[in-house]
Amino acid sequence: MTAGFEETRLDPSENDPGRSHDEGGSAQNGSDEDRGRGLRARDRRIVQAIALITVLPALLVLHWVDDVHNVRKNLEPPVKAATVARGASGTLGGAEWRLQQRQAAPGPGPDTASLRLVLAVRPLDAAGVKLLGSYGLTYRLRDGDGHEWSAAGLALGTPRVGAWARVTVSASVPRSKTGSVALEVRPPAYRRTKGALPSLRFAP
Repeated sequence: MTAGFEETRLDPSENDPGRSHDEGGSAQNGSDEDRGRGLRARDRRIVQAIALITVLPALLVLHWVDDVHNVRKNLEPPVKAATVARGASGTLGGAEWRLQQRQAAPGPGPDTASLRLVLAVRPLDAAGVKLLGSYGLTYRLRDGDGHEWSAAGLALGTPRVGAWARVTVSASVPRSKTGSVALEVRPPAYRRTKGALPSLRFAP
C-alpha cells in the first residue's frame, strides 16, 4: 500500500523574510512622503496668507492716500496769487487791502510763535462789503518752500463802501518762519467763475 503525500506550497514571503519587510517599508515611506507633501502645501498656504495680510494694509493705505490727493485736487481750485510789496495795496473782490502791522510773540510750544497781522480793508463797492462779511474768506501763511499754515481772521466794525475796516489775522507758525512767511488772502471758492482763484500775497 503506497502512502500519499500532499504537496505543500510555501508562501514566497516565508522563503524571503525581507520581502514583506521591504513592502511594508515602501508603504510606510509612501505614507511619509504623502504627509510631507501635505505639510508643504499647507505651509505654502500659510505663507501666502501671511503675505496677503502683510501687503493688504499697505495697498489700502496707498489707495487711501491717492484718494485723498484726488479729493484735494478736485475740491481745492488752482490759485493765482498777486504779490503785494511792503507798504503797497492790492485789490481783491471789490476791496482794497493793505498790510499795516506784523507782530510775533512766543507760541504755545517751544519752537512755535504766535504771529499777529493787521490788515486795513476798504470796500470799493457792494461786492467788497459782501466779501468782508462772507463765509469762506480764508487767510493762510506761506513760506518760500510752499509750506502753508492756516490762519484766522477777525473783522472789526461794520464794513461800508469807501470806509476803512480792520481785520486781525492770527496764526501759529514755527518760530524760525516768523520773518519769512507771507500772508495770503483768498476769497471764497464759490465766487470763482472760470480759471484760477485770484488771491493776494503780502510780502514779508
